[in-house]
Amino acid sequence: MKKLILDHSFTPSPLKNINRDLSELTTENDPDESRFLKLVTERDEFIQKFLENLPDDKKNNFVTAELQVNGALVAYAEESFKASLKQLTGLVRGRKAVNKYR
Repeated sequence: MKKLILDHSFTPSPLKNINRDLSELTTENDPDESRFLKLVTERDEFIQKFLENLPDDKKNNFVTAELQVNGALVAYAEESFKASLKQLTGLVRGRKAVNKYR
């Protein structure tokens, strides 16, 4: 899987650290889904707090840039879900085949 680019020109330093961890996780062959959820939740909580203290003139720029990043994260999550579903389907079919020949 290709590395996600989660930073933009308005990304604050603490968010860059979370983004780096998320980006590295997405390049793994078999990423830990619970860790992905933890990092995405941590990222969301940080952004919510960050937006509370951001002036309105900067808020619009930040939110616009974040929409693209969130789109990339959603696409990655959907792709991971489809891959997991495909693996599960293969496992179930394999199990049925084994039971058939017993």
